Amino acid sequence: MKILVVGGAGTIGRAVVAELREAGHAVLTAGRRSGDLRLDMTSRDSIASAYAAHPDLDGVVVAAGHVVFRPIDDLAEEDWQDGFDSKLMGQIRLVQLGAQLLKPGVAFVLTSGILQREPVLGGASASTVNGALAGFVMAASAELWGKARVNLVSPGVVAGDAKDEDGVFGGFVPVSPARVAATYRRALEQPITGKVLEVFDERTR
Repeated sequence: MKILVVGGAGTIGRAVVAELREAGHAVLTAGRRSGDLRLDMTSRDSIASAYAAHPDLDGVVVAAGHVVFRPIDDLAEEDWQDGFDSKLMGQIRLVQLGAQLLKPGVAFVLTSGILQREPVLGGASASTVNGALAGFVMAASAELWGKARVNLVSPGVVAGDAKDEDGVFGGFVPVSPARVAATYRRALEQPITGKVLEVFDERTR
């Protein structure tokens, strides 16, 4: 498969790229400032340009997107909008345009996170965005049935994540990047769609 990994320079992205290349897939990376392609998730033109250059993609993994971590009383309107436009609408744009511009059967794997189901102090914006992504994947996979597959990986706290180092996720058991990356591979290779694939450390079960 020829796969584009958006956010391939990040903690999750690097692990996904390594996993997919080890499995024999052809992998391109994309980011605003690094990667094989320059791609800005907040710009439809930027996304369309990337897809026009590689219309033969079999899969798109999105391991990028920004949200603001701040106590809810301190979240300004623009803080909420920042997360909506980047992590939420950025991933929606990649699917919506990809379903139109890429070949039939393309597989999209999006990223939410543990705050979809477990709150932390200062994480209201992230929880909201992650929950919205789950709703989008459910609806989009139904509408795009037979045209594209859409799945969502919802990992626990990933070892080495900057927010983990900042103490935002105190008390959470980290999940290894390799374990998370294997889940993205499953979402790409297996005949599933509309799934939220949660990744926990085995010790938390």
